[in-house]
Amino acid sequence: MNRDLSLDVLRGIMLIIMAADHFGEPLFQHLYEFAGYVSAAEGFVFLSGMLVALVYSRYHSAGGYVLEQRVWHRAGVIYLYHLMVLLAVFVFTVATDLSGAYWKSFATEMQAEPIRGLLSGMALGYKPPMLDVLPLYVILMLSAPFALRWMTQYRTVGVAMVLAGSVGLWWWAQYGLGNAFERLLPDALMLRNGAFHVFAWQLVFVLGMVLGFLRFDSKDATPRVNPWLFSASVAIVAYLFLQRHGYIHGWIGDAAAVSWLQEYRHIARDNMAWMRLLNFLAMVYVVAGLIAWHKRFGVFKLLALPGRWLAFLGQHSLQVFAFHLVVLYCYIPFRWGDWALSDNQKWVALVFFLASLSLPALWHKAYLQRKKQQQNRRSEFNPTMPVALVSG
Repeated sequence: MNRDLSLDVLRGIMLIIMAADHFGEPLFQHLYEFAGYVSAAEGFVFLSGMLVALVYSRYHSAGGYVLEQRVWHRAGVIYLYHLMVLLAVFVFTVATDLSGAYWKSFATEMQAEPIRGLLSGMALGYKPPMLDVLPLYVILMLSAPFALRWMTQYRTVGVAMVLAGSVGLWWWAQYGLGNAFERLLPDALMLRNGAFHVFAWQLVFVLGMVLGFLRFDSKDATPRVNPWLFSASVAIVAYLFLQRHGYIHGWIGDAAAVSWLQEYRHIARDNMAWMRLLNFLAMVYVVAGLIAWHKRFGVFKLLALPGRWLAFLGQHSLQVFAFHLVVLYCYIPFRWGDWALSDNQKWVALVFFLASLSLPALWHKAYLQRKKQQQNRRSEFNPTMPVALVSG
């Protein structure tokens, strides 16, 4: 099954936006949640769920536990990258503390208790700033086969049951499910959830899986975009953009309805509050409409060249994401304080930083090519070797 290039482009876009957000000044204040109460993280998690269903649903017919083995192997790879990033952050944090540097690591708890922080991070309990996406992804991937089994085996009924269970967990998370679960964990485990409560954010991943499965089940048929629903989605995105950036408050003032909608409990990010979820779903439909128009009319043909680069990054998103985390921790001394770059220098550094994201993608592409060549040589040496063994 061929990968959809548009999905890789979107993943590349999400990576660039997250990298620029994490880089900080001078772009962060203009880019973060620009489209309303929605960020690139939601898109990245959603697309990850969609690709999981598109790539792994076909293993349902293989029999046995091939589907589980494939998905859990991928979860293991993601966990390995998390460990590598965590170890790099640990080294940076300890070196910062021992050197008496003027700057502080983002991992402040690890700087205070290095060993406990490292072990808790390995156990996915402690998530330093920016290191919360990969642990979330590991947990979601470990549970993904169960949802895929239900959908592939029971089709419409399975999809409905998966959605019902996911929405139930999300609803429960709005009332403190995560906090209740944390109280069951041992006190020795250092806890820091980061920006994502797994019981709430799993809904974004599951919605992506459902859409990916439906697309897989329809043999990649391009879904039709309802013009009325598209218009409503545009209106929702436009309104929440105006509300997020203060225009509605400026025009209407302290109206009760406006003040109520701006309460944090309606727009919270960690537990994916209802308004943020609505904003994201509307954005998904708007983007789906734009993709459909592009496939029909080629409206984005002029963006073909940057699109190929973005797709390249998206095809190697795990490596690019892990690389950018390590670089940004090492960049801490140059953000503030005695060694801080000027605003103009930060613009230049940002350009070089974004360009450097090609390096891990190039490395991983070369690695995959070497691996494929080795498999071909093994196959030629032993032509009776089963294909399953050759492909690993």
